[in-house]
Amino acid sequence: MNPPPGLWQRLLGRDALLAATIGVSIVNGLDVSPLFDSASFYLYSFAKESPLYRVEAIYYLTSVLLSLMTLLLAGIPAALYERVRGLRASTPLSLAIWLLAAVLLTLPTIARLLGEDP
Repeated sequence: MNPPPGLWQRLLGRDALLAATIGVSIVNGLDVSPLFDSASFYLYSFAKESPLYRVEAIYYLTSVLLSLMTLLLAGIPAALYERVRGLRASTPLSLAIWLLAAVLLTLPTIARLLGEDP
């Protein structure tokens, strides 16, 4: 049973770029991110008197919040590119723009992971 001929091209083109973008966004949600403490403080302040008012919940919610915000903010240049070009679906180039924007947003976290404090 052979896969369709375009399956490998699709997996290596579109899906790999999307998976890499999600992975980079998750890296930016790590606790070594320069934004982690600030986001955690604000999330902790807003979560008072709620079921989320536990240290573990705040820690994980902060990580998820930073990852999602990275993913959303990095998608803006790709969406603008698609809008200008009049595209109805994402292309490998627009996904590459999304990945590049996510990497640029994650550079301070990557620098901290490599031991170079920005």
